[in-house]
Amino acid sequence: MIPVPLFSPALLITLGVSALAVLALLLWLLALCLFRRARQGWSRHRTVSWSLLVVLLVLCIPQAYMAYVWHVVGEEMRQEEAARHPTLTEPARIRGLDVPAGSRLSLPGSHDWQAAEEVEFPVPTPVHGIPALSVRFSFTWDEQAPAGASVELPVHELRIAAPATVDGWHCGPQAPLRLAVRAESEVLLMGCQIAAGNHAAGLDIPTDSELMRYTTTYGDGLRDADVWRIDVHTPLQLAQLPLSGVTLLLDRERRLYGFESANLARDFTLGEISYPAGTQVQSVNRTLRDRAPGAWLFTPVNGKAARRADGATIAEGMTVVQQPDGRIEAELPNDKAGVIVFDTFDFSPEDSGS
Repeated sequence: MIPVPLFSPALLITLGVSALAVLALLLWLLALCLFRRARQGWSRHRTVSWSLLVVLLVLCIPQAYMAYVWHVVGEEMRQEEAARHPTLTEPARIRGLDVPAGSRLSLPGSHDWQAAEEVEFPVPTPVHGIPALSVRFSFTWDEQAPAGASVELPVHELRIAAPATVDGWHCGPQAPLRLAVRAESEVLLMGCQIAAGNHAAGLDIPTDSELMRYTTTYGDGLRDADVWRIDVHTPLQLAQLPLSGVTLLLDRERRLYGFESANLARDFTLGEISYPAGTQVQSVNRTLRDRAPGAWLFTPVNGKAARRADGATIAEGMTVVQQPDGRIEAELPNDKAGVIVFDTFDFSPEDSGS
């Protein structure tokens, strides 16, 4: 593809000269208004003055034309914006929802109301029983569809004004609340930002954690039993583990199925092994689930080695498979343990308040 300049040099020169002519004309008119000597000079040299005025006016034409073009383009853009964001003058049913008068729509290029991308309500309006300020429409894949089948579910992403409770979860208004509609009578919570008062798996879920309906699915079609995924952004004590940045995996009954993406928030000793802060931790994965059910995987990272009671070290690149009671199941290279090392931060005891 050959790049082509938007404006030719000749056009740029013409516009530059025209801009100077506009400036000169404005300054001249200002001088005529403010200074008597300028008006007297005009009177003494009337022919020259009129000729110069005509020349300046002619030179101003390109700038005037460009101003007109920009005005037309701006007006067309405003009209297009108004057409894409109409305000309803009477109630309507849009994409399966009853929308009150005064609502503002965001439409695609087709301007089809039934293809609206977002609806902003004039006042909090119930959507599936939840007062919402706006709703954005999208789609997601149905994880309960048969293996190999691709089924889309409509998603209603709500902006709410106050905390709401859906599927037993208390959701806050700081982030969108996402609902999937499988049928008119079946509305599923897909995700939200956790508000205060949520309890699951014997834990008080920290406020502002991110909740998502999620089932781990493998390439061979096997699915785990997890249904909920919670990304916790504050330190969390899980059993005896002091964790930071943990992602909790819960089953349908909201029991703890596993956890991942965590680091130790401070130095920690389990059995005969001491792990430094920042060590990557997760529950046993599919690779080792049958071999060591219920175990935890500890993976030293960032050059910080774990240390045995006898002084021997376990370096980066290895994973310790260890039961909560301290019993060691195995020490394996990361790839053999099915562990992927992710980016970590440098944790220190001072940062964790210990």
